[in-house]
Amino acid sequence: RAGEIGVAARFNRECDRAVAALTEAGIPAAQVRGDRTGAAEAVNVGTMHAFKGLEYRCVAVIGVNEGALPYPRAVTPAEVDRLQHEADLLAERCLLFVACTRARDDLYVSWTGRPSEFLPEAVTRQG
Repeated sequence: RAGEIGVAARFNRECDRAVAALTEAGIPAAQVRGDRTGAAEAVNVGTMHAFKGLEYRCVAVIGVNEGALPYPRAVTPAEVDRLQHEADLLAERCLLFVACTRARDDLYVSWTGRPSEFLPEAVTRQG
């Protein structure tokens, strides 16, 4: 069923594009946001933050590319505060972990361009 599928992304604009692409392909899609937990009859699309506490049979985590995870604006520069920098990187890594662990049976992770540094095997395979 469509409601057993979740699509998580780092940013709302990616979620909007995913909903549009699914809808255009004739696949029902609903956005998961704060107070809206999705729909049983549609693929549930939302940010990684919105997926906290949810579970789906299958999850696609999209846009896990360099520049999105870690998101530079969410990470304090090391030269400003080394300890905060490390804590920020950990928070960004945990965000990806949470999104990936929303999958009960199957997980798909994608990126465009260069993959996130949090995907070391993908970086190794490419380069």
